[in-house]
Amino acid sequence: MKNIIHFLLLTLTTGISTSLYATDNKHHLGEGLHDKKCISCHNSSVYSRDDRMVKTMSALKSQVNNCMKGAAKAEWTQPETTSVVDFLNDRYYKF
Repeated sequence: MKNIIHFLLLTLTTGISTSLYATDNKHHLGEGLHDKKCISCHNSSVYSRDDRMVKTMSALKSQVNNCMKGAAKAEWTQPETTSVVDFLNDRYYKF
């Protein structure tokens, strides 16, 4: 019985740390991509100003895609784009 409890605790701990690592990794990728492309045009105050244009998750995705094709000229894959959207949402918007 004691071995089963130890095994379950180990499994639970490993699952939690793997999940946290995946989340950190996703944000690390999104943050890095953002910092390389987006900050060259504007600073982070654009995300938190009172009159910001982005008010929904859909608008955030659209804005990131527009910036990629426009000024940023980012050739991101879909997972990379999603990681930038997730980073911006988690850090600034919280939709």
